[in-house]
Amino acid sequence: MKLEEFLRLNAPEDLASLTSAIAEASVSVWDNIPFKSGLLSEVNPSGEKQKAIDVFSNDLFVEALAATGCVREVASEEMAEPVEGKGAFSVAMDPLDGSSNVESNNPLGSIFGFYSKRLPASGRSLAGALYVTYGSMITLTFSFGKGVHRFVATRDGAKMSFELLSVNLKLPDKPEVYGFGGFRKDWITPVRKFVDSLEERGMRIRYCGTFVGDYNQVLCRGGIFAYPQLLKKPQGKLRVLYETAPMAYINEEAGGYASDGSRDILDITPSTLSEPSPAYIGSAPLVHELERMISSEK
Repeated sequence: MKLEEFLRLNAPEDLASLTSAIAEASVSVWDNIPFKSGLLSEVNPSGEKQKAIDVFSNDLFVEALAATGCVREVASEEMAEPVEGKGAFSVAMDPLDGSSNVESNNPLGSIFGFYSKRLPASGRSLAGALYVTYGSMITLTFSFGKGVHRFVATRDGAKMSFELLSVNLKLPDKPEVYGFGGFRKDWITPVRKFVDSLEERGMRIRYCGTFVGDYNQVLCRGGIFAYPQLLKKPQGKLRVLYETAPMAYINEEAGGYASDGSRDILDITPSTLSEPSPAYIGSAPLVHELERMISSEK
């Protein structure tokens, strides 16, 4: 089944339009990654150096989303202020997750949250979320609150189209992989003890430095991904609106759980657009176990 037909049958009209716009723009992002990998002199609002592909991806997605007429505002990790519209949904996005991996040709991604309220807002106001993976192929993984579905880009004559790959994705019962960001020496004690226990259980480390790529491994194979609370960075690194809440939404629909160490990430209402939080996301039993370990050492 093609993406357009699936969306017509299974998605609200506005969310279908936004998803189609992202799908089409993602092909252009993928095509341009080899040609726009250089660093610019600018930095984004989080203080990170921007690559040309960051700016290209941001501008392309903003234009594509705005053209649908379905957005109230588009907020991005790469912009200081949202772009205003007159539609129903606020879109928060990380237009190119993991762009530091461009030179090493590791997986990249894009993350989108479709919020029913003005930003900043709680993840409980998400009406849907989507992430794109750019690797040997392009995949779209999304949920509008009725399961997690995945489409893959295929060649259709002179253009790319998206075909259904999986419906109602669920995290496997038996967890196999884990990936934790930051340096081990900087992790808080409960996190170090927990990771030691995962290694003793025979779980395998999978960490490439791209949230989308690392979480995608967890969704396929079961396990846990984290960018944890650090000794000198208690708020972690990943941004709630742009990254952790949309991914937590998809993860919950896949039967998992996501926490900041003490509460569900979807219950966080950020005070700013770029507010970060620690993130522990994946198979529910593992995340709850780590949550208990963190709580017991406070």
